Amino acid sequence: MDNNDFQIVSFEKDREKAFEDLLLKPVLVTGWQDSSRPIFFLAQGLDTTGLRLSIVDGDGLLGKTGESADFLFSLDEGQYNWKSKILECASDRWTVERGGELWRLQRRNNFRMTVPKGYKVGLVLKTLKTLALTPTELPLVDLSASGARVQWPKAGLSPAAVGDSLSGSIALPGGRVVEIFGIVRSVLNDADSGQVQVGLEFQNVSGRDEQTLLHLCLQIRRHQSTVLR
Repeated sequence: MDNNDFQIVSFEKDREKAFEDLLLKPVLVTGWQDSSRPIFFLAQGLDTTGLRLSIVDGDGLLGKTGESADFLFSLDEGQYNWKSKILECASDRWTVERGGELWRLQRRNNFRMTVPKGYKVGLVLKTLKTLALTPTELPLVDLSASGARVQWPKAGLSPAAVGDSLSGSIALPGGRVVEIFGIVRSVLNDADSGQVQVGLEFQNVSGRDEQTLLHLCLQIRRHQSTVLR
């Protein structure tokens, strides 16, 4: 992946603006520790030491005071990955240290991650051109919060064509499932191997599901970084 996907926000005035913008309108913040399923928050208040977050989905008791956690949030000017420490946690709210590293994602709305072979995540196809199918898992070649590339089986499914619609689901580590509806935007045939890769653009993805898919992309990135070490 391009090294420019993440850039640290180094100027204090830019950090302050990002946190202040969090409070201007309801913004969904996603947090997690290690590979746990995401917890969804709304920002409630900001003071000199911490940011107060109320939980809208998930169990706040999964966290512990003093633990490090990663957070995602999307503002008009981009998406941010914030690494900080939990100051206080309860079942329905957290207070998180105002410090920590704040990274802004690349200028594109969603960065794309290559899914390594053996990583246990795939797209389960359920319909193609509105026709119901026996659920079929398609290996993910790459993934973003707005689309994916999948490996199409050599037999057993009708060929996909540009413009076809399909639906299915992506199961994430931790048990959360994202239902997707997509449009085929590309079909690539490898003449040597006979493999076919199909590029999908997701349609009508909710803000929560977009954050969940972005969370998965960051988990894959962290997994790859661990393997590369």
